Amino acid sequence: MSNIYYSYIATDGFGSQYQKIIESYICCKYNNKNYAYTPLINIEHNYNNDPNYASRLEHLINIKDNIINTNDKMDIKYINVNNDLYTKHIRIFFSNNIDTLCESEHMKFIKDCFWENKERNFFKNGKINVAVQIRRENYMDRGGAGERASTPNIYYLNIMNQIRKNNGDDLLFHIYSQGDISQFKELENNDVVFHLNEDIIETFIGMVAADKLIISPSSFSYVAALISDGEIYYKPFWHNPRKEWIICG
Repeated sequence: MSNIYYSYIATDGFGSQYQKIIESYICCKYNNKNYAYTPLINIEHNYNNDPNYASRLEHLINIKDNIINTNDKMDIKYINVNNDLYTKHIRIFFSNNIDTLCESEHMKFIKDCFWENKERNFFKNGKINVAVQIRRENYMDRGGAGERASTPNIYYLNIMNQIRKNNGDDLLFHIYSQGDISQFKELENNDVVFHLNEDIIETFIGMVAADKLIISPSSFSYVAALISDGEIYYKPFWHNPRKEWIICG
């Protein structure tokens, strides 16, 4: 095991980077390869130009202090998001073996890191909490979000109504999105709380902590689903679902 693999940190958003870290770490460990962690550097969607954005997200995923970090004395083989090692090996291997890998001790490590510095009872309300992530276009997408951000509100409402039908009155839905409340009129209800344009940290913890999570075709909510222990409602897109996830059309 002479080579040490680590996740190349791209300049895309948090969800995508965290997903690549998880995939790379688990695939390396599962295949008996050494892995060293490279701390987060450049992360898109820092809307407030927060100088502590990367360090706050490090604290969120809580991997840096729980694993060996890269240094200049290591023999490192890069896992670059654009090279064959990642696209033809890491991503495909993870996708094809998603259930086995997500049930492994290595995913347990990722989850344990995440929850080590947080309280699992995030909502503290005694309700069945349902997180709904609705991906919408923002100015940093530069018009490139495409179909990921165009799923209509009625799609989410239909799933919410089915959950209401099956679970009674102890539900509280948390809508996590961006934009103005006027864009979500169809979803307003006494059992709905809107979390629009809120801090990424609280948003992500809420999605992972929820009893049920309705995801968008987005890495941000997809990776939350990967480390969630809740019931997942999945909209098909280019990342494969777990076998127990509920597939929604």
